Amino acid sequence: MMLALVMGIGLLCFAPGQYTIAPMDRDEARFAQSSKQMLNSGDWVTPRFQEELRAKKPVGIYWMQSATAAIFGADQISSYRVPSLIGALIAIIATTVLATFFLTPVQACFAGLFMATSLVMVVESHLAKTDAMLSALIIIQQIFLWKIIQITHDGKYVSGKYAVLFWSVMALAILVKGPIAPLIALLTLGVMMAVERRVDYLTGLRPIIGLVILTSLVLPWVLMVTSATDGAFLSIAVKGDLVSKLQSGQESHGAPPLTYLMIIILTFWPGSLFFARALPIIIGQWRQRFILFCLGWVMPFWIILELTPTKLPHYNLPVFAALAVFASLGISGSLPKAKAKLDKPPSPETPVARAKRILKNLSLGRILIFGWEYLFMLAGPLLGVFILYVTTDANGSRHYAFIVLLASVLVSAAGFWWHRGGGVKAVTGIIAGAALFYIGLMGGVLPSLEKIRVSPRLHAEIASLTPPPEVVIAAGYHEPSLVFIQGTDTLLFTPKDAALALAEAENGLALIEKRSEQKFLETAAFIGLKVKSIRHVTGYNISRGQDVTISFYKRLDDTNN
Repeated sequence: MMLALVMGIGLLCFAPGQYTIAPMDRDEARFAQSSKQMLNSGDWVTPRFQEELRAKKPVGIYWMQSATAAIFGADQISSYRVPSLIGALIAIIATTVLATFFLTPVQACFAGLFMATSLVMVVESHLAKTDAMLSALIIIQQIFLWKIIQITHDGKYVSGKYAVLFWSVMALAILVKGPIAPLIALLTLGVMMAVERRVDYLTGLRPIIGLVILTSLVLPWVLMVTSATDGAFLSIAVKGDLVSKLQSGQESHGAPPLTYLMIIILTFWPGSLFFARALPIIIGQWRQRFILFCLGWVMPFWIILELTPTKLPHYNLPVFAALAVFASLGISGSLPKAKAKLDKPPSPETPVARAKRILKNLSLGRILIFGWEYLFMLAGPLLGVFILYVTTDANGSRHYAFIVLLASVLVSAAGFWWHRGGGVKAVTGIIAGAALFYIGLMGGVLPSLEKIRVSPRLHAEIASLTPPPEVVIAAGYHEPSLVFIQGTDTLLFTPKDAALALAEAENGLALIEKRSEQKFLETAAFIGLKVKSIRHVTGYNISRGQDVTISFYKRLDDTNN
């Protein structure tokens, strides 16, 4: 019953919008396009985006996306989102199972629900990327790690099946997103061994078996892709992706330390409400084995992320399951009935006694807890107002935006109810409000934002041309979603090269963004190419954060003029 409830809420949050939200730039469209090319080409070793090596991530997610695209259709973005949807569902179920080891059944259920309604998890469940599936695999990995540690601590024999499962899941996670899973396992294990001074935790993992499993499952692909690309794939993956993220903010995604801490109230919203009251429990009982395990899971990896220049909101998703456990601790944490815990003044009360009571009730811990919870109550409506503003600006559905705003207010109201009196009913209200929020956001608002649907609108306009162009050339607008929707043979050129290509294309079409238009026209005039603009599309390029105007140019001899 508990798992069915978590699964049901997860589907309410994850399913809406899977088919109707347009391909999102840039990472999702890049992954989907590379998986489509893998499926069409039959090259199951080397991911490519058009002719370029796609060496950002290992091959695992491309295999998964290609498989689901083969089943559900290669031209729909929803086909490539199926692994993320499955990964998100596995993640929330695994979080619930993990929490049952530590918490009461009610708290474990809420841990799964907090995971299912966390903002980043819901977003990632809708994107054809690695992160939802990686999160699922890491949680399963950590479940087996906990089982091995717990059995070893109790002085019992550790069955080899746990080690085989642990290392096998880790190998799959490596194939999905490289070293993240082994890093988290190593950090968690290191904290447990250092604090409890137990070297035998490592032996319980059967490292020799692990080496054999990792080598058997990961090395064959590594050798094949190295041979197929003469070593270029791994060189780009390590030097061009991993090292660049560690050295500087990659692709303008830099941010200062403590960024993740400052935004956690939104990234884990609405479960983030309960962190403040969980904190005294964590500090006071940090040596309890399950709290220590979760701290080992969260803290070292979090510190590494904070110190790494490149930052994105989803980077700490692999530790969200442990945060969900902490949030569930906060349900029954200190000050469960905040108002009732305030000291009642004696009657009559002297001025001195009144001053002492006020000072006592204004202790630092109480101020931090109350401040955090009131900040949470403010965050929901602000998020709703922001979505309403964006929806209005992007010509989206204001009806759905008002539903989202109402739902965000309901979450904050339920949070205030819990803040004043605690109780399961208030927490249930928070979950229900969050589910309504995501249904409106993913199922209604995002699919309606016409202004950001630039690539789908370009594709529709191109499809309406008679006769249809044989070659499509783009300059100034090089978003991967255009390639995914329009086709792999879409040419992404500089303005100069676009003019030269159009001169050679008998029935070609050039899509020229306004900022590239002058250079394109100058080159066309220089080579004696006469062109005419036949229509244009305006919108907002969400990946670059700028308005765009894209004009359609054809050779004058192709326009019946």
